[in-house]
Amino acid sequence: MGIIRNILALIGLLALIAAGIGYAKFGGLLGQAGEFREEMAALDTLDPKAAGVYQTMWQKLKQTGNSADATVWVYPVVDGATPEAVESAMKFKANELNIKGVGELPLSEQVELETGEKQRFLKIFQFCNPQTAMRMVAYSDAFSAYLPCRIALVEGEDGQYRLYSLNMDIMIYGGKTLPPALKAEAEAVKDIIIGIMEQGASGEEF
Repeated sequence: MGIIRNILALIGLLALIAAGIGYAKFGGLLGQAGEFREEMAALDTLDPKAAGVYQTMWQKLKQTGNSADATVWVYPVVDGATPEAVESAMKFKANELNIKGVGELPLSEQVELETGEKQRFLKIFQFCNPQTAMRMVAYSDAFSAYLPCRIALVEGEDGQYRLYSLNMDIMIYGGKTLPPALKAEAEAVKDIIIGIMEQGASGEEF
């Protein structure tokens, strides 16, 4: 639920980016609006990659109408791979990349126990580098809401298994540029999470 709250909190910023797109197209009409210029000046203080991050999010939001779809990475699992194989592959990669698995939430299993009814598969895996996490929180307490990194294995309505995780570009590039050392650490964690998802989607240990 924490991820969902974070996603909803981003909608205001998405609206601001949409306003920026409008400014690019209709700046001649709106150029005299002082308040609008202040908003654009604020955008100029963000990381150089921020505009691309939010532009991509905005395009996805336009396509799907779903803020969650706009703010996640999705990796379809190869046909024939079982949830057990995906889980094993992810844990293999996490161990290889030296990141800790700090929790699992077998949600569909729990609901089946509570209701006695079969559910679509849903399990959430949590990974964390504790020292990086502490440095992120030292920079901003709000980053604690993004921790630990979560990967969800979901059986879609179409029977296809997919892996979902929050798009970390929002955290890394979505605001003012992070201090160089912290940015490098965050990018390393991003690469690790993507690596785990790619491995899991393959359903293989290699």
